[in-house]
Amino acid sequence: MKRVSSLTAIPAETHFIAGIDVIGNLKKLFETPEQISGCLILLCVRGKCKITIHLTQYELKKNTIAVIYPNQFVQITEDTPDCRFAFVGFSSTLIQHPFLFSNTIQYAPSILEEPVISLSPEMADLFGDYFKVLIKAKRLGNVLIREEQLPLILTGLIIELGNINRQEPLAKNTQHYTRSQEIVKELIRVVVENYKTERNISFYADKMHLSPQHLSTTIKKTTGRTLTDIISAFVIKDAQAKLRSTELTIQEIAYSLNFPDISFFGKYFKRYTGVSPKQYRNMR
Repeated sequence: MKRVSSLTAIPAETHFIAGIDVIGNLKKLFETPEQISGCLILLCVRGKCKITIHLTQYELKKNTIAVIYPNQFVQITEDTPDCRFAFVGFSSTLIQHPFLFSNTIQYAPSILEEPVISLSPEMADLFGDYFKVLIKAKRLGNVLIREEQLPLILTGLIIELGNINRQEPLAKNTQHYTRSQEIVKELIRVVVENYKTERNISFYADKMHLSPQHLSTTIKKTTGRTLTDIISAFVIKDAQAKLRSTELTIQEIAYSLNFPDISFFGKYFKRYTGVSPKQYRNMR
């Protein structure tokens, strides 16, 4: 493999990178905290290291895999001399694909909470073989893997890792979260379960046994985003997925997201995207 110069800005025009760190320079890219712009999946094939993903430290060793989502900070603080990785990375543009969102949203909270996943030796070999196929296919350009296939590939990887994470979770990390961080984590879980039917701040505050003001203030201070923005992001991504990936009518999509009518849905959608649902569906 050629020496990797950067994994923090996965090229938007290529959407996809893959490789095996046979010379051991990959870990040097993360000696200081680096923010990932796309999604990076690291499979440890030899040795071990301590990796910090978004302020929480984990041990990444042989037969473990790390899923790093966009905008998360990563740093490798300690490693053994023989530590090596296979990796695949996907651009931020690809991560926002509606198909990916609609098919992986249920796995996001568990992977965000436990991004380092322990694999059985057999499963690690299977992922290693799959990474090798992706690496070889990448070298052939668009002959085997075309751009429209990439959302399917990443979706499959996240679904499989999400299922493994649910069945065989690692021992809970010993790092303590602040109360504000715990509230954010719980909010995301509750929003994932309820955004299709509930967009009222009071509903989420009641579910979490907090006052609306306290919840809103905590979310804004901790994430920099308003509670309404977080809820609407899930609603809009779901709507975009249905508009692009299904034959549902716009009215059926509006009803599936608990909008009273197509007019209200259209105004809501345009407020956050700048285009109407019909215009978005016709965009290619």
